[in-house]
Amino acid sequence: MTAAAVLDDRPATGTRRVVDSLKGPVGSIGFTLLATIVVGLVWVGPAFLAPSNIQIVGVSVAVPLIVAVMASFALLAGVVDLSIGSMVGFGAVIFNQLVAAGLDPWPVAGITIVVGALVGLANALVIVKFGAEPLAVTLGMLTLLRGLSQVIVVNAPPSTLIEPLYDVTQGAVAGVPVLLLIGVGVTLVAAGVVSKTRMGRHVQAVGGDPRAAQRAGIPVARIRVVALVVSAVGAAIGGILYVGQLGSASNILGTGLEFQIYAALMIGGYSITRGGVGNPIGGLFGLLVVAGITNILNVQFFDPDYLDLIVAVILLAAVLVDRFRGGDVFE
Repeated sequence: MTAAAVLDDRPATGTRRVVDSLKGPVGSIGFTLLATIVVGLVWVGPAFLAPSNIQIVGVSVAVPLIVAVMASFALLAGVVDLSIGSMVGFGAVIFNQLVAAGLDPWPVAGITIVVGALVGLANALVIVKFGAEPLAVTLGMLTLLRGLSQVIVVNAPPSTLIEPLYDVTQGAVAGVPVLLLIGVGVTLVAAGVVSKTRMGRHVQAVGGDPRAAQRAGIPVARIRVVALVVSAVGAAIGGILYVGQLGSASNILGTGLEFQIYAALMIGGYSITRGGVGNPIGGLFGLLVVAGITNILNVQFFDPDYLDLIVAVILLAAVLVDRFRGGDVFE
């Protein structure tokens, strides 16, 4: 046995575990987030971390975070769900218009979530049962839901403010938005499921190598169906929360949100081309990096078009780092 092998077989110390974690995707994006904070403090000043600014950033990132965490299960299972943005808009429109028509908000929220689950099941039926290409199926669903939202808004009663939901989505604890705290809580629970439970390991195995997972007795089809339903339900919940924030729902709500979310997830260590790779904590960091950069540009009155350029550079850097790290191999 070589000396290197002996060293590798030694029990991992606390310091070694920290070093190993920093070599992974979460560690990489953690450094990027820290660099974003440093740039903000240098360029904007202490006001960058002022409670009022944290409130602004937190409110902007909270709903996308919840949607991203739920959608990340589909990515881990090896399926890209492009319909999440339009499902956010469709869920918001359904919820808003039924409440505006005089129905109680809480049963309507349940109806909206059920609609999201049905959309996820429809995607899963075509993808899993008939073996269709996920990108094509979910792109078609994106177009269908966006068209339905247009029709519903045109023929709908006026919207109304839902005060209990508005209070939750606009509330804060010690200067931190309640909705952001909920999003972080959802992220931590999801991270625990992914890294500590049998279900999480099965989801990663299905995304990493579905044939090997099938041979190991893992129900590949069932896991992908559940992952797609979770993704769509998360988007429906995001639509409900947006109505709470905005007090209404337009027919363009959620447009382009899927690209914002998947860019942040990829920056955070997920992969669009392979499953089984990523952690919700990395997704949280990725969204915070994008939100922090957006905030810096807004405060400095930069053209918002620069945001796309910067996010693209960070995304390309994340992809390169992932390749150098050997991230294309599922372990």
